[in-house]
Amino acid sequence: MDIKRLEYFLSVAEHGSFSRAASVIGVAQPALGRQVQRLEESCGARLFYRHGRGVSLTPEGEAFRQRIQPLMRELASAMTGLADNDRAVTGLVRIGMTPTILSLLGLPLIQRLRARHPGLRLNFLSGYSGYVHEWLVDGRLDIAILHDARRSRHIGVDFLGEARLFLISARPPARLQRADMQTLAGLPLALPSATHGLRRTLEAAAARARVALKVEYELDDLDLMKAMAVTGAAHTVLALPAVAEELRSGSLHATPLGSPQLATRLMVATSVARPLTRAARSVAEELAPTLRDTLARSGMDLHIDPA
Repeated sequence: MDIKRLEYFLSVAEHGSFSRAASVIGVAQPALGRQVQRLEESCGARLFYRHGRGVSLTPEGEAFRQRIQPLMRELASAMTGLADNDRAVTGLVRIGMTPTILSLLGLPLIQRLRARHPGLRLNFLSGYSGYVHEWLVDGRLDIAILHDARRSRHIGVDFLGEARLFLISARPPARLQRADMQTLAGLPLALPSATHGLRRTLEAAAARARVALKVEYELDDLDLMKAMAVTGAAHTVLALPAVAEELRSGSLHATPLGSPQLATRLMVATSVARPLTRAARSVAEELAPTLRDTLARSGMDLHIDPA
């Protein structure tokens, strides 16, 4: 069986569209369609449903994907290992992070990797978790750090750490040592939109407490969200690395949120359809030690528990 056809099949399954898969892997869409059709003929089964929104796997296609995906990863790993022996780590690695994590890890990770692997080139993309997840699935990233991500047919995840969440205010509610969800529900809030990890975590906690959040400003921009809090027009909820400078200057104040305190899990995510290159593996291996070293040197308790 043609290995290239298997790679094409996995790409179409990942992207749910012949056109998107063709764009990512760099082949003409008609040629991609013919190769997948020949694979279906070889298998003697229909692997995709074709519909107006793209394609989806048939039960036979899903069973086939589950069987060949780990084999393709092992094959790619074996070939990469043979090619990479005795060579310096080089190449471009594209990394996506939320603004909070980028502000914490971006510079230390660059410095650490430059010292260990000077031949690496790094491309950082920053956005809220929903966007970063989309970029990873679409093939624009090799590695992503996401909030509260779960393993799926598109991504694999590994635990990096846990960041506790705080109510962030210009003037915290009087004599409040810890905010609960009832307190949060009574405050005007500036939060990211519902597709993002932080918002999902807060909405789930509010549902458990049987309260509704009063989100007056949906802002998918960290700087604007912090600016709204500084003016006193709204409160927000963030992990401490996002507001470390504002806390030092006194322009914002942090109050622990929830009992036990709410937290977001930081997960390293990679695509299950695209095995990591040696360069990307080298970056992934440095994420946890970089986080631990950065926290140890931060000079303040950022309330993050590393893996």
